[in-house]
Amino acid sequence: MAINSGEQGATTLRYVLFSTPENVRNTLTSLRSDLNENGLHICPGDMWELVVAEVLNNIVEHAYGDSPDGEIKLNLHFSDLHLTAKFIDSGAAMPDGALPAGNPANLDVETQLLPEGGFGWNLIHSLSDRLVYERRGTENHLDLEMPIQILPKG
Repeated sequence: MAINSGEQGATTLRYVLFSTPENVRNTLTSLRSDLNENGLHICPGDMWELVVAEVLNNIVEHAYGDSPDGEIKLNLHFSDLHLTAKFIDSGAAMPDGALPAGNPANLDVETQLLPEGGFGWNLIHSLSDRLVYERRGTENHLDLEMPIQILPKG
């Protein structure tokens, strides 16, 4: 993990992790700790951590599948009003080279027919102001921006 403080009130955190659910959990724990150590307190109602976790879990599950040694690069830039996140991996490309539409799952069905998944991309799309996916050579690049609120210090 690397930390850079650039413009006034901005912090950039960089992580590299391997593609396992345990590494995702450990990275999210480290991320929260690193933010606290740097005095950056984000409004508890902001959903940024859920979005980051969902993207990382999608990379682990779908881009790398059963490969625990796939590398994921994560860059997070926190400013006063926005989080800009960049995810880079060398896993499988998105189907049809594009992000899933993120349509809401149909919940108007009998209980036994309720879907187990399909909620993540809807959540990511609905909480992001900007979401861009590109396949560059052998790498997936996903950039997103979402609003956050930094709490005053003290």
